[in-house]
Amino acid sequence: MALAGSLLASAAACSGPPPGQASLRPTLELRQVDGGQVAYEQGQPVPTFDPQPRTRIDLTGAWRFQEAALDDTLTFADRDGGVKRALTAEAGPRLQAAYDDSSWSQLDVPGTFSPPPVSRATGGWYRYRFPVSSTWGTPGLLEFQSVGYVADVWLNGHYLGYHEGGWTPFALDATGALLAGALNTLVVRVDDPAWGTRLDIVPWGLADWWNYGGITGPVSIVGMPSLSVVRADVTPHLDGADVSVVLQNRGETRDQLTLLTEVLPTAVDAGNVADPDPRHLVPAAAGPVASQVQSLDPMPAGDVRRVSAPFVIRRADLWSPQRPALYVLHAAVIGQNGIGDEIYEPFGLRQIRVDGAAPRLLLNGVPVAFHGVALHDERSGPSEAGRPAGGPATDIADAFDTLMRARAVGADFVRTGHNPADPQLLTLADRLGFGVWEEIPLYHYTPETFQIATDRGIAQQLLAEMVLRDMDHPSVLFHGLANESTGGPERASALGALRDLDRHLDGTRLTGQAAYGSDTADDTSADLDVAGFTLYFGVFYGGPLDAATIAGALERLHARYPHKPLMVLEFGRWADSPAEEPEQSRVFEVTYGQLSQRLDTLPSGYVGSAVWWTLDDYWTQRPGIQVEHFGLYRPDGSTRPVGALVTQAYQSDAGPSQRPPAARVVSGGVGVGAAPRPGTSRQLAGLVAYAVALPVLVLAGLVALLVRWPSRRRTAAAAR
Repeated sequence: MALAGSLLASAAACSGPPPGQASLRPTLELRQVDGGQVAYEQGQPVPTFDPQPRTRIDLTGAWRFQEAALDDTLTFADRDGGVKRALTAEAGPRLQAAYDDSSWSQLDVPGTFSPPPVSRATGGWYRYRFPVSSTWGTPGLLEFQSVGYVADVWLNGHYLGYHEGGWTPFALDATGALLAGALNTLVVRVDDPAWGTRLDIVPWGLADWWNYGGITGPVSIVGMPSLSVVRADVTPHLDGADVSVVLQNRGETRDQLTLLTEVLPTAVDAGNVADPDPRHLVPAAAGPVASQVQSLDPMPAGDVRRVSAPFVIRRADLWSPQRPALYVLHAAVIGQNGIGDEIYEPFGLRQIRVDGAAPRLLLNGVPVAFHGVALHDERSGPSEAGRPAGGPATDIADAFDTLMRARAVGADFVRTGHNPADPQLLTLADRLGFGVWEEIPLYHYTPETFQIATDRGIAQQLLAEMVLRDMDHPSVLFHGLANESTGGPERASALGALRDLDRHLDGTRLTGQAAYGSDTADDTSADLDVAGFTLYFGVFYGGPLDAATIAGALERLHARYPHKPLMVLEFGRWADSPAEEPEQSRVFEVTYGQLSQRLDTLPSGYVGSAVWWTLDDYWTQRPGIQVEHFGLYRPDGSTRPVGALVTQAYQSDAGPSQRPPAARVVSGGVGVGAAPRPGTSRQLAGLVAYAVALPVLVLAGLVALLVRWPSRRRTAAAAR
């Protein structure tokens, strides 16, 4: 069924949008299949977007780009047959392999067509030509990690589909359009309307960061075996996990199938911490901690199935910032000819919840208060003329440097700006030990724009895509649903719908928003797990910057939510010049001085996090400002005076929780009910041999039986 009603409204469920409002439908839906619900997009089950041991064509690099003023009426129209034809007509000869695009500019993908400080490009056309081996013979998925904001895609002149929403991934079926043994032509139309020009996009208004339009994430074509493991989702517990594996059969009917799922231990250190291949986290010759083999019913052609494979582990190593222990789930579907497909997904066992007896956070049953910094998905260095480098962060080395700067100031927690995080940053947060608050960009929403976004279903789609992409990242502890928004019942209703969707898809993270701390009567967090606020007393609002003002506000917020931890998700001040740095430092000293007395790890405490805004300076599109200088670090990498204060305070209050990146973290445990097993490779080889040999043995038995059958008939006749 479609994600509609109380979970994800769609344009189809409405009577029709008002004039001028988008009729473009969300592309994500839930369908009921054998074994449960599965998320689909563009007619295909949503895959894992983590690197897997499959044939892959990397499409990153220099593409051709032609800036163009695109027709927004077409961009936001429902993709019926007439609109698809109109879009194809707009593309015109650009779709032809022989089209000459040599006069177009070259742009890096991933990258942006709207870099700071002056670019105001809002759309255009991308082209890329690439060879495909003549030996290519599998179905192919064209995967985009992120495109801002609406993408329409053609491969070799075939329209594959569209996607709306930046920062989250999508995949299109390229099987019928891909040409083996030839040059292929990929064309992408990208429209990124300027913020503040429409009410029906997300975010809708002028935001305090830079809008990077274009193909902002990696692109690739992934070979999917006809019998494939689409994804594997892990729901962690303290003594094991529930595992859901999605299988798809694109070929002929398959029988005599088995599913192997096994949990592998890891050893993470400086040598493999940034390695994208999870197999390299598993020590050589390590055996599985737990494993099981399930026989599957035959899968007819076109079948999609969800299989449950839970496990229990004694003496499991739990994930936390202090000791970020990880495991790797290996899932393999095996048929008569051996392994049909396999994937590897890293995960961690952990539990984040609110204490039922006090307003405090419990991580793995232990009280915790986080000391954090806020980030933006943007390259900070190398700086130029005292300004950040700018552009989307695309290199894992950038993410590693960011988290090392966060660690240097004593942070164990990051808020990833106002949008879904760079997945590379989450991978490193898992391995280095950082808690994460990530959110969808419902930024400065109003009653009207909340209604539009939820009626269209785009807010729900962004949340669902974020949840599905990041399901197996243990570092993600919180899902933020809005930032500094207004409206009472309208906001509460939208937040409630998003919370329900989050719990339906996941349920292992705590939900919240970042509300204005100045509105101590705001009750729209009542149905969320935590009460999140931004705290700018003496900076943007609330009278003088002094201890009494901040203490009074915190006590009133606590009185409003006596049973919820308060998550302070922003506090800070800019320092546009050295002369303003003392005031920036004073904001930290006075504000954090009150927060530190109320951390929820203290008796009668209730503050679950303190997050300084921000770790680095960043580009903004706010009128009259190019760069926001809130950073603990200047763009050249030097620290402002406030950085030393943050370091001293965080390290003093957080305790000895920061590990050096070279420290080795290993995981282990014993699977309950699992017999001792040989090494992974031997076990898998044995299972494959069994799967291949079984049909041969069965056939041999049938042949022998048929050979003996006539003589048995003659013997029976003689006896009569």
